[in-house]
Amino acid sequence: MNVHYPPLSDHLAAEYVLGTLHGPARRRFEKLLPAHPALRRAVAEWERRLDRLAPASVPVPPPPAVWKDLERRLFPVEPSRRWWDSLTFWRGLAAAGVLAAVIAVAPRLALPPGEADMNFAAIRGKQRELLWTVALTDDARLLHVSNLRPMAMPPDQRCFLWLKAGDRPPVMLGALPDDGGVRTLNLPEGMSRPSQGDLWVSMQPASDPTPPAHPLYRTRWQAL
Repeated sequence: MNVHYPPLSDHLAAEYVLGTLHGPARRRFEKLLPAHPALRRAVAEWERRLDRLAPASVPVPPPPAVWKDLERRLFPVEPSRRWWDSLTFWRGLAAAGVLAAVIAVAPRLALPPGEADMNFAAIRGKQRELLWTVALTDDARLLHVSNLRPMAMPPDQRCFLWLKAGDRPPVMLGALPDDGGVRTLNLPEGMSRPSQGDLWVSMQPASDPTPPAHPLYRTRWQAL
């Protein structure tokens, strides 16, 4: 590209300003501009000429396809996700599987009707999300607890499960799992049927699990 030949440099400057110089030729021309004052003057002259024509020009709106292409580039639409790619769907399916497993393995208690069925509890969070399930064994001595949502706990805090019956202070049943796992809790010696009270959950220092005055979460026993 002989930019020192005036007719050629003027012709390239005109195409550059008009926008008809495309692709590699336009990129090479732009690289030459900083080193060649004559090219810059030719570009400035063509810009001055075209600027005089602007007031007399009739505005022409771009075709709709141009606007649609710009909109597609600037605001891309996220592709629709299939239901089987949804993490929420699989979490819900996993929770349903846990509940089904609890129903299958938790036998009914050999007690009078109405009390024998009270061997299951679901503990939900502030947004009604399922956090733990609690199942009472047939001998009313063990609690099988499943944590359905791993929780980011402060280093010095734990969640504890309590039994609150009537006006008596809550009795601690044990620390709840918070890592998405399961745990078996032994009921304290001499405790009457836990289904006769409410279940409380507190979050407090692990080194000082004193009975809470108010629960963080609270639930009742129910029938499977």
